[in-house]
Amino acid sequence: MAEEFRDAYPDELVGKGPGDLVDLYLRRSKKRETLETLKQHARDLRREMARQNLTVRKVWLEQRSASKQHVRREKLEGAMAAVIAGEVKTLAVWKTDRFDRRGMAAIGAALDEFDRRKARLYVLQENLDSSQQGTRIVFAILAERAREEIKDLTLRVTTGKAAARTAGRWSGGRTPYGVCSPRGSGILERHPGEYLHARRIADELLKGRSAMSVAHELERDGIRTRDGARWTSRAIVRMVKSPAWAGLLPSKERKYDADGQPLDVWIPSVEPERDSRGRPVKIGEGVVSPGERLRILASIEERVTKVGGGSTGKRPHTTFLGGILRCPRCHHTMTGSGGERGRIYRCRIRGTYGNDACPGVVVRAERLDAAVEAMWLSHVSALEHGDPGLDAIVRRWSILHDPERDAQRIELMASLDAARARRELLQHDYYIEGRLSAERFRELSDAQTELIETLEKEAARLAMEADLTVFFADGEALTEAWEESTLQDRRMLLGCVLKSLTITVPKH
Repeated sequence: MAEEFRDAYPDELVGKGPGDLVDLYLRRSKKRETLETLKQHARDLRREMARQNLTVRKVWLEQRSASKQHVRREKLEGAMAAVIAGEVKTLAVWKTDRFDRRGMAAIGAALDEFDRRKARLYVLQENLDSSQQGTRIVFAILAERAREEIKDLTLRVTTGKAAARTAGRWSGGRTPYGVCSPRGSGILERHPGEYLHARRIADELLKGRSAMSVAHELERDGIRTRDGARWTSRAIVRMVKSPAWAGLLPSKERKYDADGQPLDVWIPSVEPERDSRGRPVKIGEGVVSPGERLRILASIEERVTKVGGGSTGKRPHTTFLGGILRCPRCHHTMTGSGGERGRIYRCRIRGTYGNDACPGVVVRAERLDAAVEAMWLSHVSALEHGDPGLDAIVRRWSILHDPERDAQRIELMASLDAARARRELLQHDYYIEGRLSAERFRELSDAQTELIETLEKEAARLAMEADLTVFFADGEALTEAWEESTLQDRRMLLGCVLKSLTITVPKH
């Protein structure tokens, strides 16, 4: 704490009564006042209190808002408690709006407390003393003026941020690790000191590794977050979920209290802000592309199990058919595990509850995996254009091998849904509510219909441009593509043609 803000030394208080002591309350606005300015305010207050033959007992330094109803200002509560307890008879502040900006009601309640305790509130800049006659009305006017000023300030900030979002510009705030926004630019750029580490995290997640294992690896190498803290799985997932990590404009939703009053709490959304055509708004360069971000989010989602209103993590399967293969006796899932003779699949119910719950069955994983892979390759090679199973495989294949095209498809479908919803709303306003004239309805409806037709043609073009050559080339090409895929990729592709697989009980 700076020397100007220290408490008075104990020997200075010897023989002093409450009427000889004064507490100073200083509040710093981080965006408007420097620490040097606050020091000067403290010196001015000390000189005035010395002129009034008062000794400074304690300095209360606050760095929180004076205008927001939901913000608890602990230092102000402490200063008021000292007055109420009779420890001091004077509380001095530099300016009225530094004390409170919530209007006449808040100031009036505080002055009532001072009057009950025969204490006083002294304001240096306006030279106001609450113990003097006629000052209450001045306090009320200044408090209301401060309240109106903060309303105007809030309106300007809100309007500016809304205009920036409409124009597709970064509206301020903390950017995720790996990207930054130069002051006044409104765009996102790669952070020169963080991008390499952020890209390393992205590459590891794209390989299918868990956020926890990546965090442990960063800890091993001594890499810290922007604030110097240790990396955690929660911090990594929160970073990935931010659309700004992919250079997109994030959307936010404001929280409200039980009475419908807005709180200074904004809930970030995983979805980016979209323009009038439903397309994500891109505001610069991120650590990953939008398609890579979608793939990472899909991988994270596979590791989470929804439980009630929350979620809990789950271990990914380390075998090809784990969770897909079912026991022929109890029809519950079988899990993979390692053994002395190699990896095997065994009944989960038998392993958990014993032989009385299910006799169970054990099968070699290597032989069964090879058989199912051969069946999958044979099945896919026999599919023809237009087959639903092939369409599902192609969609998953595009996620794995062409994430940019898949991201474009998702954006296009979102735009198409938005255009259809707008046309339905126009029809409701015209036919049901009667809010639109016939001419205006035809004008707006024709525009939406034209947009829908354009988007549908674009969606058809993307479907036709899907790379299906690997599925209709010779068997060796498909086999090579399968072998190059990871275990999680293979499980995803297998899930396109079957949900479960039950083996038969052996005769011997």
